[in-house]
Amino acid sequence: MMSRSLRTCTGAVVPALTVVALALAGCGSSSPPVSSSTPGASPVAAPIVVGVLGSFTGVASGSTAHAKILAQDWVSMTNATGGINGHPVQAIILDDQNSASTALANATQLVQQDHVKAILDLSDNLESAWAKVADTANVPVIGQSESPIFGSDPNFYPSGTTVEALTWGELMAGARAKVTKLSVLYCAEIANCAEAIPLITALGKPLNMKLSYAAKISSTAVSYTAPCLGAKNAGTQGGTVAAASDVALRVAQSCASQGYKPTWLTTGGEMTTSWLKQPAVNGAVGNSQEVPWFDDSIPATKTMQAAIAKYSPSVTSSDAYGAVATIGWAAGTVFGAVATAAHLTPSSSTSVLVAALDKVSNNTFGGITPPLTYTAGKPTIVGCSFLVGIKNGSWAEPNGLKTVCLPAS
Repeated sequence: MMSRSLRTCTGAVVPALTVVALALAGCGSSSPPVSSSTPGASPVAAPIVVGVLGSFTGVASGSTAHAKILAQDWVSMTNATGGINGHPVQAIILDDQNSASTALANATQLVQQDHVKAILDLSDNLESAWAKVADTANVPVIGQSESPIFGSDPNFYPSGTTVEALTWGELMAGARAKVTKLSVLYCAEIANCAEAIPLITALGKPLNMKLSYAAKISSTAVSYTAPCLGAKNAGTQGGTVAAASDVALRVAQSCASQGYKPTWLTTGGEMTTSWLKQPAVNGAVGNSQEVPWFDDSIPATKTMQAAIAKYSPSVTSSDAYGAVATIGWAAGTVFGAVATAAHLTPSSSTSVLVAALDKVSNNTFGGITPPLTYTAGKPTIVGCSFLVGIKNGSWAEPNGLKTVCLPAS
């Protein structure tokens, strides 16, 4: 809460156009222009420029770095098949390294210097530092994170489940596994982690699930013996870790060594390839904000898997690969479909894209997202998610691609 080697602080290498590598403030280096061509998009057409923001390195990057890779794969696939309205896509990718001041500088650069048509937010979680920059400039933000800004700011268009419903879906998965007493261990480094406590308490009550133990943990701790024993002594049968995927896995291993082997509940963002190799989390259940990252059962996911196989074939075997990666693909898919419908070009104003976004109604974009409806001037709540889990060391879809949805209040 997921890395192909790529210099951070640069623009992505995009087919069919020349990309100028951008030096991020504080990085201390820049690169000369890089040129590449791919059949399909015209090399002479001006590009449609989008920004990509996230914490792709640093303490919060364990589950987010691969979202950047899938966003690049979406750009490559799009340009190889003709671009958008005859124009290639240029993605300028900036890494904030989990620094609020860097996130603000990045957003300011994208809006004021690069004049992007939209910002793809790949689980950045620092939106409060830079949302005003995008809002003031009327630059729409498309993507997903655990920040409450998705679901409260009309200029933020979620491509997946918003935070309250995502937490509810995780608890619903636990309720189906007959968990009634839950422990929550949450990261000390990111303020959003602590926000899980009151939310889980409130959402668990209608599901007959009680929060029986909670503790703050460090992502760099050598051992988690104390919180594991605390959860065990509280009699909890289920546990969840609000932290990066690698941290959650180390916690589960530590707890198992103390004889505490609960049913682990998690959003798909923490459930990554490395979990399949660890017996301590076999039987884990949870949910995914967009289509499960491993699915290949429908045309839209077959396209996604084919692009990954072509452009970044090693990513799926990475220990950190999981649901957060699909945010990159889903955000690009939503942007591409809406930009195409809006007849967006490099000379179009961002208001053209905003108007088209506000017409989206009950759209799953081929099955890549839960049902999305955007309404002008109103924040978007996405209440549905996909159930996922681990069964006998393999990924499972307990409900197929049928979503579960937070009941309307």
